[in-house]
Amino acid sequence: MELMLFHKILSFVIIISFGLMNLSYSRYQKSQENIHIDLNKIMSKKKITIIVTDSGLGGMSVCAGIEEKLNEEKSFEEVNLIYFNSHAEKGSGYNSMPNMERKAEVFNDALLSMEEKYSPDLILIACNTLSVVYPFTEFKEKSQTPVLGIVDYGVDMILSEYNKNKNSEIILMGTETTINSETHKNKLMNAGVSENNIISQACPGLESAIQNGPTTEKTIEYINKFVNLSVNQLKDSNEPVFAAFCCTHYGFSTELIQASFNDATKREVKILNPNSAMIEVIISKEKKEIYKDFKMNVKVVSRAEITDTEKIAISEIIKPFAPLSAEALMNYEHNLELFKFVKQ
Repeated sequence: MELMLFHKILSFVIIISFGLMNLSYSRYQKSQENIHIDLNKIMSKKKITIIVTDSGLGGMSVCAGIEEKLNEEKSFEEVNLIYFNSHAEKGSGYNSMPNMERKAEVFNDALLSMEEKYSPDLILIACNTLSVVYPFTEFKEKSQTPVLGIVDYGVDMILSEYNKNKNSEIILMGTETTINSETHKNKLMNAGVSENNIISQACPGLESAIQNGPTTEKTIEYINKFVNLSVNQLKDSNEPVFAAFCCTHYGFSTELIQASFNDATKREVKILNPNSAMIEVIISKEKKEIYKDFKMNVKVVSRAEITDTEKIAISEIIKPFAPLSAEALMNYEHNLELFKFVKQ
């Protein structure tokens, strides 16, 4: 009798255990589904709000590119395109913050503000530094808002070229935070790229110089300095070289950087700029309805002051193909309450 009772109890425990396991698994699956970004679902909407964010104005190239492409496609009834500058204030950039914890804290508050103020359908982190910081934020763990970072687009672009010639060398050019994190390097190595074929070149100050003037003497000086430092690390061979922009600002000075590489080495150097890959994210992969009354709204918001020099330098470049983004930058919304920030 006792043995039969034991078996019944044991059977009941096993059934309950499997039930709990299945329930936990279904919850796990659901949580995974929630964090999975269904771009087809997002792009199928008639009206959409997209936030492009960066620490500074480098990501304006992505914002402007999205404006250009969507104006061509007219695949939405209405697009609200918001450029959210996550730079808190002058002199308090992410690269000057003491550790990743502090960077994540500040960016997390910026992300919360984006979600609360604008209810975006999609957030694009058009910044390698912030894409590296993002995984350390609470927002990453708790929010259901779809977020895409630019790092993986850059890595995919590099691998696509590298796999054509595995003797080629890769120069990673980026900010100190991006390069020191070794995120790009580790992803490339995990994909089979030899560490000996990767050159990591931090370029402190280059992004700020470009933001103030992509073609100024100061910018050229920075470019030549970091190009020469990276070229000096190349092997003595005739294999091609890929110089990957791990900072969205660099795209504004592409021609100068290419010219500097041409002067510094006789080897073939191909520039890889992932900004274009991120822009393609919002382009519909399937034929959609074309809206004749297509409407686009663009605004630029920033907690940090954007100087006239910075506004003019960037807006003049993007105005020919993205007039709304250029105008929005020139008339940006300066809001000290845009997101929480306590200077340390």
